[in-house]
Amino acid sequence: MKNLPLPIEPSDNNGPSQSRAYEAPRVPDQSGHDAIPPSIPTLIPAFDGPAALTTQDIRRLFQEACSAWLARSASLETRTAYARELRQFLRFSNIAPDRLDLLATLRPHQVAAWRDHLRTSGLSNVAIVRKMTVLRSLFSYLQTYGFTGANPAHSDFVETPAVPRDGKTVALSPDECRRLLDAPDASTPAGLRDRALFAVLAYTGCRVGELCRLRIMDYKETGGHKILEIRGKGGRERRVPLHAEAVERLEAWIQVLGGRGEEPLAMFRPLQSARGKGRDGFKPRPLTRRAVQHFLYIYVRRLGLDPAVTPHSLRVTALTTARERGCDIVDLQDFAGHADPRVTLAYIRNRDRLSRSPAYVLRY
Repeated sequence: MKNLPLPIEPSDNNGPSQSRAYEAPRVPDQSGHDAIPPSIPTLIPAFDGPAALTTQDIRRLFQEACSAWLARSASLETRTAYARELRQFLRFSNIAPDRLDLLATLRPHQVAAWRDHLRTSGLSNVAIVRKMTVLRSLFSYLQTYGFTGANPAHSDFVETPAVPRDGKTVALSPDECRRLLDAPDASTPAGLRDRALFAVLAYTGCRVGELCRLRIMDYKETGGHKILEIRGKGGRERRVPLHAEAVERLEAWIQVLGGRGEEPLAMFRPLQSARGKGRDGFKPRPLTRRAVQHFLYIYVRRLGLDPAVTPHSLRVTALTTARERGCDIVDLQDFAGHADPRVTLAYIRNRDRLSRSPAYVLRY
């Protein structure tokens, strides 16, 4: 797996231990002090088993367990993100990628130091919680794998920062969304692409990664409904019916590509040249998420919208608008492809809350 720190073969061949507890070496923390306080024995829990394990066995088991933890997700994006978060934590904790057995030496105060370091580095509470969740997930998996120690990142030991119910992603008002939908020039191939792309984001609430993975063959008709088969996180697939406007724009764009078919070709593609506006064709590969973010920002700036608007804003806008117009939370959960309705609720913005604030009724 590219750029992942696992698996790595053990580098030494120490003799067998006399018990199932693992005598871990001391590792200096960020301040240069021992990672294991003097009051804590150096014999610490490792992996349970029918016989005594050697140091080499312990090291191999940690490497195998961490590799299995990463491989558990069916999503390459998730595996890549988890590996990145783990590498960052290992660097902070002075643990080499080939010494994952030293994870057994970690204590809650070191995890708390990681949390505080992230805060002083300027990360948002949402980002800190995400990184802490990855660490908790790893130790939870290690325990399932047979690690007999505690989870030093567990919420009983280390609290995570509070995250407001409303996320920080900027949502558009219906009027602003309408302006964005109508902004691309329908007289150019590039404009037709952008009109279809914005319509898919606004009317399906899909993630930008899901948008970039769409293929022409994912646009289908079933039971009288025009739908998109969207491949989401963890390899989960869902069928999302399309609004009539999205259908019209998508079919106009597919005509530019040469008509419908079963080809596994990317639905949305980059321009062949920057100045051709699509008249000289499009490259046979999908747009990247960064490319979508870039040209959305161009439209946002041209329209004078909030510069914090991102492709994710259209997902938040879709869920918020649908909720305001009476959609049930269970239907919204299915629409968004969320495994937990609480995640869906976090996407809903209460746009009228500011208007109803007590600040406007105060008189002195």
